[in-house]
Amino acid sequence: MTSGTGTCSISFSNVVTIQVQPVVTPSVSVAPPPVQCPGTALTFTAVATNAGPAPTFSWLVNNVAVASGPTFTSSTLVTGDQVRVEVTPTAGLCSAAPAVATVTVTRTPTPLPTLAIAVQPGGPVCLGAPLTFSVASVTEAGPAPEYQWQINGNDVNGATGPVFTSTTLREGQTVTLRLRTINACGQPVTAVSNGVPVRIQPPVDVDAGPDKEILAGTSVILEGRAGTYPVTWTPATGLTISPNDPLRPRAAPTVTTTYTLSAGEGGCADSDQVTVTVRPAIRIPNAFTPNGDGRDDTWQIEFIEQYPDNTVNVFNRWGNKVFSATNYSRANEWRGDMNGQPAPVGTYYYVVVTKGPLGKSYSGSITILY
Repeated sequence: MTSGTGTCSISFSNVVTIQVQPVVTPSVSVAPPPVQCPGTALTFTAVATNAGPAPTFSWLVNNVAVASGPTFTSSTLVTGDQVRVEVTPTAGLCSAAPAVATVTVTRTPTPLPTLAIAVQPGGPVCLGAPLTFSVASVTEAGPAPEYQWQINGNDVNGATGPVFTSTTLREGQTVTLRLRTINACGQPVTAVSNGVPVRIQPPVDVDAGPDKEILAGTSVILEGRAGTYPVTWTPATGLTISPNDPLRPRAAPTVTTTYTLSAGEGGCADSDQVTVTVRPAIRIPNAFTPNGDGRDDTWQIEFIEQYPDNTVNVFNRWGNKVFSATNYSRANEWRGDMNGQPAPVGTYYYVVVTKGPLGKSYSGSITILY
């Protein structure tokens, strides 16, 4: 509007009224959901204040954006997850900054069951001996646990109790126990125990050693073998057994005796036998009377038949051989003759040799009388 003319005129504009809007501080709150079982859907609702009529919402789980809108629902959240909502006020509203609220998720605790088994006896057993497996410790088994014993991961038919005994296991197999139960939230859970390897001791291999021969009144060392197993010799007659070396006893029987060496028990047991043959020493008479009276008519060497591999030689005083025989026995005894004629009365000298394991050389004098 203009008033006046010329240099004295005055102009006026319209009047503008300015309104200053106050700055507001938005806020948001989220109520923690009730503690529920894992897998149950949880719903979070954001309640915004001072955010205007149309704020925007952004939901994040562990700093990862997952949803928008005033509510957020998820069934995959677990204990410890951080759920955050960020609220941006309505456009045009003077606000200081977006509003933020965070809630930490807590689920109903559902610890997994744990299971450990043990075996008795703990050391190696003989093949066919019973092995008993049992629950050593268990947690969170629930009111109605279901057990299933397994060998090398395969179910054992009918083995569904807390104890399992078998006599047919083999070296190298592994026994485990599977537990199935329902947790506090009614969810099925499974646990498998530690694996227990089967330890089977190999069968005893007993060897009593080679048969022996001894002269009466002497002894011999037996040569048994049975690894590290405790052993037993039967009968004990004539045996001297050292506690430091029971596999090698000294045998001094008075008659031929068969000894049995035994070791192990049950499926591990084994035994073997060794015979100690006792041979009497030969007895060489120092005189005989080949006069045909039926008494001492031949030079009878007692027990020489026990040593059939033998040689007998007789010499006169000048060293001349007057008799010789191999495999001397009653069948070929010296009858006191020389070249088919009766030997003169006198003293002769012999050399008797027996061969074999008990071989020995004997020498001495023999007198012929009539």
